Amino acid sequence: MFRRRPKDPLPEEIRRAFSVAAGLVDEAQRALIAAVPTSRSPGVPLTEALDAFLAALRTLDTAMPAWRDDRVAHEWTKCSDGIGQARDQAEVLRQQDVELTFEQLNARVGDVLYLLEAFADAERDLRRR
Repeated sequence: MFRRRPKDPLPEEIRRAFSVAAGLVDEAQRALIAAVPTSRSPGVPLTEALDAFLAALRTLDTAMPAWRDDRVAHEWTKCSDGIGQARDQAEVLRQQDVELTFEQLNARVGDVLYLLEAFADAERDLRRR
């Protein structure tokens, strides 16, 4: 009878480093979501939220190398690409000098944040290992 070899477990330091990066993604997302008004808050100015979001992405950039490893290369690359695309979209949003309605602002913020969903996908994949 053939037995499957157990998967090589992912080292704990990679898991921890990914967890740090994922936490920074949460911070970045919260910074940008702060621009969307709620019933309790008018929201922060979009430029202020974008500045905080981009600063959080710069911090995230410094955390990414810690979990780069051949065993998670696919997930790492998708996350890295997502960061770059989110940064690009945030810069485009910053350059636009138009007043956005609530719906437009909510949609544009959602479009930027959607690009960071690669981290949620990676988290699911890493949990399975």
